[in-house]
Amino acid sequence: MAKVRFLPAGFECQVKPGAALVDVCDEHPETEVPFSCRSASCGTCRVRVKQGMDLLSKAKDDELDVLEVFGDGKDVRLCCQIQLERDGDLLLEVVEPE
Repeated sequence: MAKVRFLPAGFECQVKPGAALVDVCDEHPETEVPFSCRSASCGTCRVRVKQGMDLLSKAKDDELDVLEVFGDGKDVRLCCQIQLERDGDLLLEVVEPE
């Protein structure tokens, strides 16, 4: 199991490898991650990976295209596209809309 913590909410939960983080957020709205399209086209669910990037699936082209539009650094991912691949500690911070 991985320990996943969401900021600024401070919500923390245990997640099994293989889980999609969009499903985790659906099950636990207290994560306070906003979603709109759920298909890597809007950027609403951007999160900064403060710890544990190596635990996550690699970003695909659709996700990278959206992130490029926002000009985010390599530490930002779309929560709707992330799958947890292994155990460890993951710390995510919701990127506030501009």
